[in-house]
Amino acid sequence: MGSMNCLPDELLVQILSFLPTKEATSTSVLSKRWRTLFTFSPNLDFDNSILLQSKKRKRKMRNTQKSFRDFVDSTLALQGGKGIKSFSLKFIETLGDVNGVVDVNRWICNAVEHGVSELHLRIDCTRRCFIPSEIFTSTTLVKLSLVTQSYIPILPTVISLPALKVLFLDSIWFEFPQFVMFLTACPALEDLTIYQKPHSVGMPYDISSKSIKRLSVTYTCLFFADYHMKLFNAPSVVDLYYSGYVRHRYPNIHLDSLAKATLDIHFLDDNAADVTELLSGICNVRTLHLTSSSVEVILLCCKGEIPVFENLISLEFSGSGSTSVCGVSHSSKQSSKDAEYHAVSRKCARAETH
Repeated sequence: MGSMNCLPDELLVQILSFLPTKEATSTSVLSKRWRTLFTFSPNLDFDNSILLQSKKRKRKMRNTQKSFRDFVDSTLALQGGKGIKSFSLKFIETLGDVNGVVDVNRWICNAVEHGVSELHLRIDCTRRCFIPSEIFTSTTLVKLSLVTQSYIPILPTVISLPALKVLFLDSIWFEFPQFVMFLTACPALEDLTIYQKPHSVGMPYDISSKSIKRLSVTYTCLFFADYHMKLFNAPSVVDLYYSGYVRHRYPNIHLDSLAKATLDIHFLDDNAADVTELLSGICNVRTLHLTSSSVEVILLCCKGEIPVFENLISLEFSGSGSTSVCGVSHSSKQSSKDAEYHAVSRKCARAETH
């Protein structure tokens, strides 16, 4: 501790900013100098799941939740007028906690009021959680991560997230066309990740943005496989990852700048499934990675001609125990899949001649 005390306050605060807030707060008992140092950390990280791990505490959930609520409230109160750079909250609603959602929304609004630039929320509630509207009018948010079964029926009349560059959504449901309005309000957005679990009640229907450069979309819900969604209207995207069940149509795909794409498409026993539009929409890529399930889908669900990939430089297939690049298999253990790999390779190989 003696060597640590030789460091200036600014450096000690920076060290504390890398710790979870609970641990950073515990340093206040070390000495008078350390008593308030943790309050100057611009990063706050709260997690009530740690308090609920032991069986003894589980029998006292109500008291445990009250203790956590008091801790968060007191820590935020100590911030005073200081700004918050990063606010991370992992919250699991406990049995009998009728004020959990109210508390969460109050803490989120507090962080927004303090000019937070990175907001990471992982909320697990028995009831559907509604995201506070203050998030959608933040002028300081640069990174936003929402992991929760949340429903956003109506956005505020005025939406503006001028500084937002990175957005991660896990199981967030927007009413159509609310999601389009949301993306329109993010003119600086560069990195978008959408992940919908099988039990999700809905998903963003239309991904439309002129600014996004990196796009990752994972749809694992079977129920929405036959929806005619306008998936990708993102002409600035250079890197795409798409995973989901094959759809009937992929209309209005605009990925004019696409350089790299990874497809992980899964087959459904559906005669109407067709990936022709999807392949046509990504035919400008230079690097294409197909999983083994995607190969199967292309072979079975491409109703038209596979388009010529004129700019293709690298074509990679991957599956359990095998990797193929441009149709040349390396250490393959699945001979039954080799024919599929080479069949698609032959169809794409003509791109090599251009």
